[in-house]
Amino acid sequence: MGEELTLTGALFLRHRRAFLAGGVPLLFFSAFLCRGDGRIWEGVVLTSFLWAAAVFDYYYGLILDRLTLSMAALAVCFHLHGFSDMPSLLLGAFAGGMPLFVLSVLTRGGLGGGDVKLAAAGGLWLGWQGALLSLALASWFGGLLAMILLLSGRRRGRDAMAFGPFLSAGIFLSFCFGERILALYGAVCFG
Repeated sequence: MGEELTLTGALFLRHRRAFLAGGVPLLFFSAFLCRGDGRIWEGVVLTSFLWAAAVFDYYYGLILDRLTLSMAALAVCFHLHGFSDMPSLLLGAFAGGMPLFVLSVLTRGGLGGGDVKLAAAGGLWLGWQGALLSLALASWFGGLLAMILLLSGRRRGRDAMAFGPFLSAGIFLSFCFGERILALYGAVCFG
C-alpha cells in the first residue's frame, strides 16, 4: 500500500459497496434487536463503528485511531451518567484492551495496536463481562475460520489474517446478545 491511509469521506466512498451491502442490513438488524430495551441509537452508532473497523481492517490491515477514539468518546457520552459510572467504564476498557495488549507484546506485533484499541473501546460500550465475552467470541470465530483455511490449504501457518472483523463481530454479538449468552453460560456451567 503506497498511500497513507486517513479517515476521510473519500475512503468511505472507495468502499461504498461494502458499506451498503453489509452495513445497511446490519444497521437495520441492530435497530430491530435493540428496539425493546431502548438502546436503538446506541446499537446503530456502535454497529456503524464496528462495520467500518471490520471493512478497513479487512482491506488494509489497519484499524484507524480516529475511528476507535471516536467510538470510545461516544461510548462515554452514551454511558456516563455521572462520575459513579467511571470505574465501570474504565474496567470495561481495561478488560477489553489489556488481554490483547499482552498478546500483542507476546507475539511481537502479531496482533496490531488497532485491535487493542478497538477492544478497549468496545469494553467501554460493554462493561467488563461483555468485553471478555466479546474477546472469547472473536477468538472462537477467528480460530475456527483459521483452522478451516489451514485445513483446506487456502492459508499457511505464517499467513496474516485480519482480526478486526472477528473482534467487531464479537463486540456486536456481545452488545446484542451478551446478557442472554452469559445467563445461558451460567445456567449450563453452574446449574
